[in-house]
Amino acid sequence: MSKEIELVDLVDASGQIKKKAIPRSEAEQHPNLHLQIVIAAIFDYAGQLLVQRRALTKSTCPGDIDLVCGAVVSGETPEKAAIRESLEETGIEPKNLKVVQSGVNSYSRFRYLLIGEADGESNSYDPVEVEWVKFMSPDELRAKNQSGELTFVGEFFEDMELAIDGK
Repeated sequence: MSKEIELVDLVDASGQIKKKAIPRSEAEQHPNLHLQIVIAAIFDYAGQLLVQRRALTKSTCPGDIDLVCGAVVSGETPEKAAIRESLEETGIEPKNLKVVQSGVNSYSRFRYLLIGEADGESNSYDPVEVEWVKFMSPDELRAKNQSGELTFVGEFFEDMELAIDGK
């Protein structure tokens, strides 16, 4: 049985769709267009942030701490993409999602940064994607970065601070 091809819409720098439903594997063939991604900063009732440690088998940033993130599939809203990615990666369905910033990031992706809320703990996650999932305070994350105890994906702290400001 073959794996289903993931179709995506590519956008220009202003977020307007310019190419619809192309295979994700072909996205890089369009250098002036951008793959849409979501990064979701999901907070619990105590203000702790949902983070995950990327699986060591991942080709990009293995073992790094990350927020919920992933591609927006063709025809999907950023909010729907964030819910899908969160459920896939962490087993948590975020509530009250809102986009706090959008635009082209340093990886040439059109990034939607969303904030949302969670009212429960993760009871399942995809071990192919992540090694562990937990809620941590922003201060704890900063301290673990400062000490070198944990490593983080690029732009993690910029996204975290923007999310905190957007709450």
